[in-house]
Amino acid sequence: MHRRIITLAAIAALATAPAFSAAADTPERDHRALGIGLVAGGLFGALLGGPPGAIAGMTFAGLATDREQAATRADTLEAQASLLEQERRSLLSERMSLKASVDELGRQLEHERGLAANAVDAASLADGLEFAVGFRTSSALPPGEIDAGLEALATLVGALPSLEVHLDGYADARGGSQLNRELSQARAEAIRDRLIAAGVRAERIHVTAHGAVTSGVEAQAADPDGWALQRRVNIRLESREGRLASKP
Repeated sequence: MHRRIITLAAIAALATAPAFSAAADTPERDHRALGIGLVAGGLFGALLGGPPGAIAGMTFAGLATDREQAATRADTLEAQASLLEQERRSLLSERMSLKASVDELGRQLEHERGLAANAVDAASLADGLEFAVGFRTSSALPPGEIDAGLEALATLVGALPSLEVHLDGYADARGGSQLNRELSQARAEAIRDRLIAAGVRAERIHVTAHGAVTSGVEAQAADPDGWALQRRVNIRLESREGRLASKP
């Protein structure tokens, strides 16, 4: 008789397990665990209290299994929520970092615009600036004391891309016209070479040889002081932007 009760309880547990499983609407592995729990609970209850005990055991086992499955699902959802929160914080941190980068680029752009505006003003101030370098008689070697000045000039021209350098070479009235032209050319090229060595690009330098001074008050000078003023290279700065703007 006792064995029959146990057998009935097992059959009842196996019969009721699918019903409980379908009603719970849980994943397949949860269904399987619920069915096993019901069977085990039913058998345990049948051993202790016959058919009533089997029913009570199955009910208890089903509740315990449901509670365990709910706790497992809750833990899974909490873990997913934690991962999502970490991802949200990471995205927020990345967004803040990108915003900081955009702000820094904006500040740099504003700074560069200010520098460009200042460069335009400086180029307009330097436009037309002119000075001369003197040479010894029959020499195309620039005096050594002008090296620092030429380096400073090269720095200025390098910082203002719109500026061009014009070099006009001259000789005094003594000597033949061919010799004077060649000498004035060599003097202008010597200054050009010094500027290139200091960093000025060759295409921004324009050289013109004029030979001897043949007109004006300078041409009338016939003494060593007058000749010294004639032996020179004039260095003139011109703004390319200003020249283009002046054309109709």
